[in-house]
Amino acid sequence: MRKYECKEYGRVVVLHLGKGELLLETITEELKRSGIRNAILTSGIGSLRKLEIHAIQKTSDEPCDYFISEKKPLELGCMQGIVLDGVPHIHIVSSSPDGNVYVGHLEPGCEVQYLAELSFVEVLDMDLTRRTDEFGIGYIDRL
Repeated sequence: MRKYECKEYGRVVVLHLGKGELLLETITEELKRSGIRNAILTSGIGSLRKLEIHAIQKTSDEPCDYFISEKKPLELGCMQGIVLDGVPHIHIVSSSPDGNVYVGHLEPGCEVQYLAELSFVEVLDMDLTRRTDEFGIGYIDRL
């Protein structure tokens, strides 16, 4: 286990994404434009017309993921995650009218249907990044 503490918070940034905007790509661009290197995603809700995520497929030492791509009406129930060194790591829960629920790691290509509303809290005194361990798994480490 690794533990990191922070005591200095900066801006609270609320984003409203509109119809047709790409979720992960827009988030990444806006964080960069705003100069936000480290943050906590506290809330994410809305609707999607295209979902792109991945999740784990096996419990082997080497990571093995499966990918889900859906193009249909989807409710964006929640998103949460962290931003380290400018790179968002976001997970998502979404559902469709046919009763399917999708949970996984946000991938590029997700498209907003009507809107997406997100809030980030900037963390100022956390100089962290992700590194890859011997199994190919990303872990949090100091810069």
